[in-house]
Amino acid sequence: MHKLASADWGRLINGAFDYNIRSHFGVLPPKLLQLISNYRCNARCAMCNIWQIPHKHEMSVDGFAAIIDPDPIFDSIEDLTVAGGEASLRADLVALVDYLVDRLPTVHTLSMVSNGFLPKRILTQTEAILRLLEPKGIKLSMSVSVDGVGALHDQVRGIPGGFDNVMETLTGLQTLQKQHDFWLGVGYVVMHQNLRHALEFREWGRARNLDVGFQIVAFHESYVGNVDRQDDVDFRPEDKADLIAFMEQLASERSLGNLAAFYWNDMVRMYRDGAPRVTPCPYNLEGLALDCYGDVYYCLSTPKIGNVLQDGRSVSEIYYAPENLSYRSGKMRNKICPVCNSGCGTEIAIKKDVKEYLQFLATGR
Repeated sequence: MHKLASADWGRLINGAFDYNIRSHFGVLPPKLLQLISNYRCNARCAMCNIWQIPHKHEMSVDGFAAIIDPDPIFDSIEDLTVAGGEASLRADLVALVDYLVDRLPTVHTLSMVSNGFLPKRILTQTEAILRLLEPKGIKLSMSVSVDGVGALHDQVRGIPGGFDNVMETLTGLQTLQKQHDFWLGVGYVVMHQNLRHALEFREWGRARNLDVGFQIVAFHESYVGNVDRQDDVDFRPEDKADLIAFMEQLASERSLGNLAAFYWNDMVRMYRDGAPRVTPCPYNLEGLALDCYGDVYYCLSTPKIGNVLQDGRSVSEIYYAPENLSYRSGKMRNKICPVCNSGCGTEIAIKKDVKEYLQFLATGR
């Protein structure tokens, strides 16, 4: 987890001003961009349907450039995520990242996620990307998806022998860390199948100097399109006590640097008490997502708000469209966000909207 103590205080203060003052007087430009580079995937995950989405023509680097180059909305992006599908399956992934970090003048962090199933390809791409980022002072955050040890991971991801490939990828990335400064961690999706192994898995990660981030399984019509998977992987009534105990453990580990404890305390309230979410999220204030088919979103957990290739509008025009802003300030914030369990981007928002976090540190509530 990123530490509050190591924050860029200039950005933090500017962000606090944006969240607490500027946002009340106008629409904030997006500072977080999720770019979905493809929907191809070589996993068969129990909790995700991306791998089953019918393939269409994916935009090339030039295709993305035709959209992004003339549009000033991208000039304010600070946090860039390039994801999939499995982004490493793009033959031009390095060229795409090269274009993005050259075009987006204010980016300071690039986040990437991989299933780790193609070690040699992933390691070659990652090293090339690091060489692009370092002269620009852009930090890489690399997360590899691991949902258990050995056969459990293979069961969740649907690929026999996949765990061995993941371990080869992680070992190679840790070797790269000796030559390059970047963050490496593993992401674990908590569901019925692996709930009771989660804390044990964290110890497994610690023994290997790997940060482990947990995300409770969620179900959406958009992006992962996994609503039909709910009966298979969602928690059962008999799981509730173990789920609450797991989240309470993570919430109890509060400290100035552990911003995630605030989020987990909120998840306890939501799952135990049915309370609405209070953890701030940057995507309902300054988030933007663009995928390889031209679809535009405020947040990937919510419906798309337009398509830049089909609507005859730029991303700016879609983002700032009155009907979309009304949706974001109304249904999205009042209906969708209060029941959302996503931890995506929450540390960014907590740093900027820090009042309730400091109260949580002092009181545990």
